[in-house]
Amino acid sequence: MTAVARDALEPEAEDERIVRAELVALDAAVPKLVFVLDQVSRRFLKLDGPVDLFFNLSRAQLLADSLAWMHSVTGLDRAAASTFRADLDQSGMITRILQSTGRDGVTRTLKVSVIKRLTGGRALVSGSVEICPYGDSKIVPSFLNLALEGAREGIAVTDREGHYLYLNKEHISLFGYESASELIGKSWRSLYSAEGVRMIEETVFPLMRTEGRWRGRLRAKRKDGSFFSQELSLAVLANGGIVCNCRDVSTEVALIEQLGRSEEMFRAFFNSLPMPVTIRKLTGEHDFKNQACETFLAQEADRSGKLSGGDLGQLEGKVFDYWRVVAQRVATTGTAETFDFPLTWGGRDVILEVKKLPLRISCATITHVCTIFSDVTAERRSEVMAADAARRREDYLVMQREFISMVSHEFRTPLTAIQGLQYLLLKRVSLSGEPEAADLKRWLEVQGQALGTLKDLTDQVLLLNRIEHMDSAVPQPMEVEATLVKIVTMMSSSMEIRRTRLEVDLPKGFTAKLHEPQLRAMVENLISNALKYSIEVVTVQAGTDGNHWWLAVTDRGRGIPEADQGKLFQPFYRASNIGKVSGTGLGLTIVARCAAFHGGRVALESRAGEGSKFTVTFPIKFPERSAARSATAVKDSASPFNASKLSL
Repeated sequence: MTAVARDALEPEAEDERIVRAELVALDAAVPKLVFVLDQVSRRFLKLDGPVDLFFNLSRAQLLADSLAWMHSVTGLDRAAASTFRADLDQSGMITRILQSTGRDGVTRTLKVSVIKRLTGGRALVSGSVEICPYGDSKIVPSFLNLALEGAREGIAVTDREGHYLYLNKEHISLFGYESASELIGKSWRSLYSAEGVRMIEETVFPLMRTEGRWRGRLRAKRKDGSFFSQELSLAVLANGGIVCNCRDVSTEVALIEQLGRSEEMFRAFFNSLPMPVTIRKLTGEHDFKNQACETFLAQEADRSGKLSGGDLGQLEGKVFDYWRVVAQRVATTGTAETFDFPLTWGGRDVILEVKKLPLRISCATITHVCTIFSDVTAERRSEVMAADAARRREDYLVMQREFISMVSHEFRTPLTAIQGLQYLLLKRVSLSGEPEAADLKRWLEVQGQALGTLKDLTDQVLLLNRIEHMDSAVPQPMEVEATLVKIVTMMSSSMEIRRTRLEVDLPKGFTAKLHEPQLRAMVENLISNALKYSIEVVTVQAGTDGNHWWLAVTDRGRGIPEADQGKLFQPFYRASNIGKVSGTGLGLTIVARCAAFHGGRVALESRAGEGSKFTVTFPIKFPERSAARSATAVKDSASPFNASKLSL
C-alpha cells in the first residue's frame, strides 16, 4: 500500500475512533438499572440505578418486594411479564420491551434484558433495565423478529413461485425439522401429500385469487413422513408471495371425531332406554326424542283409537301444559324436579313419573331441559297397597302392645293379692306348731316360688314390651361411673351377702348419652344372671377402647355350653345346664335389645364349668336417630295431584 493510500485512509480511521468514543460517552449517559437476584428467595443481591425513574416505586419498596415493579407497567405488558420466569427457565436468557410509568408520571419504553446462571450452587438472575430508543431504526427489525420468533403459531413467507423465504421456529418445529436451512428455497409442496397439493392448487388457490386470503384445515406431512391435521391461514402479498399461519389441530380434530362418536353413542344409549326421554330448547322445540318416547306416544294413540299423526302433537300441547310450567321453573332455578302426573289416556287411568333436569350444552347457562317419564301406575298402586298394609300393621302392633300391657297389668293385680295371701298363710302355718304344719309349709314355699317366677315373668314381659316400643325415648348425657355406682350399690344393698365388685377405668368425668331405665335393666339382668349361676364374687367392669366404651360382667360359675351360646339371646331360651335355677329366659333378650337401642352389641365368652363374661360395647358418640319413615310410604307429588289419593 502506498503512502498516498495510507494518507487517504487516515481521516476515516480517525472518524471511526471519534464515533466510538461518542458511543461510549452516550452509553455512559443513558440511565440504566442493573440488578442481581436470587431466584429461589427472590432477594436482590445487587440493585443499582434510578429505580424511581423507571417504575412508580422507591428503591426500598422494590427491595421489599421484587415483583412490585409489575404494578407500574401497562396491563398488556403486565400479562406478558407473567411469563418471564417460565421463559427464562426454558431459554436461560430473555429480552423484553415494555412500557412503564415512573414516579414522575412519565411513561417510558424500557428494554429489559435478563440472564439466568448457576453460581456456587445458587440460581442467580442478573440483568438490566434501560430506556429503549424507539427512534433508532435498527431496533425495529429486532422487535419484528422477536414477535415472529415468539409466536405460538407457525409463520412462513414464500415467493410468488411458492419457495420459502422465511420460516419461524414454531413452523420449523411443527413440521419436524431442525433448522430453517432445511426448507429455505424449497417449495411448500414438499410439506403435503400429492392429494393435498392437488386440492390446494385446484380448490384453495382459485379462492385466494378472488378473495386474497383463505382459511381452513388440511392434512400436512412432517419430515418423518407422518401426517397431522393443520389449521392453515393464507394471505397473498403485494409481490405475489404468500404469508402462511398454521398450527397443529390434531387434538381438536380427534376431539371432534370423538364427540361425533360420543353423540352416536349418546343417541344409541338413549334409544335403548325403556323409558321415554326428550330434550327441548327453552323455546320449546325438540332437539331430541328417543325411540321409547315415539313408541310410547304411538302405543297410547293406538289404545285410544282416535289419535294419530299430528293429533299427538296437539295432545302434548293440551295435556302437558303443566310440564312446560315445571320446565320453565327448572330452567330458571337450575334445580331438577320430579313429580307424578295422573291422567286418563288411551281409555285407561295412567300415572306418569316425570323428571325434569336442567342441561347446559356448550355454555355456562341452561340451554335445554331434559324430560324423562315412565308409566308407574302399577308401582303407585303397589305403594298405596303397601302403605295401607303398613298402617294396618302399625295398628296391629299398637293393639298388640296395649294388649300385652293390659294383660300383664291384669296379671299383676291378682298375683299381688295371691302372693299376699300366700305370705300370710305361710306365717300362720309356721306359728301354728301343728304336726301336719311342716308339709303344709313346704307346699306353701313351693307355691311362693312359683308365684315369684310368674311375677318375674310378668315384669320381664312388661319391660321387654316397653323397650321394643320405645322409639320416642331420648337418651340423655350422664356420667357413666356415677350411674353404674348407683345401680350396683342398690342391687348390693338388697342382697344378704355382698357379692358384687365394681371396677371402673373410665376418663374422669366421662359422659355418654344413655337411657337410664334401659341401662339399669341391662346391668341388673347381667348381674342377676351372674349371681344365680355363681357362688363367687361377680365383677362389673367399665372402660374405653378407641371410639367405644364397654361394660363387662364376669362370673366364675358353671358357664354356658357352646351348643347353647348361639340361641342364648332368643326370648324364653335357657341353657341346658341351668339345673333347678328359676328364670324366665327373657333377661338376655332384654340386654340385647337395650344394647341395640344404644347402637351397641353384646359379646359372650364362656366355657362350661369355668364361668362366663358378657361384654356390651357402646359407641362413644350415640347414633342420632332421624325421623322414622316408612319404606313403603307414598311420595308426595310436586304436582297438584297426589297419586296416594287416587282410586286405583
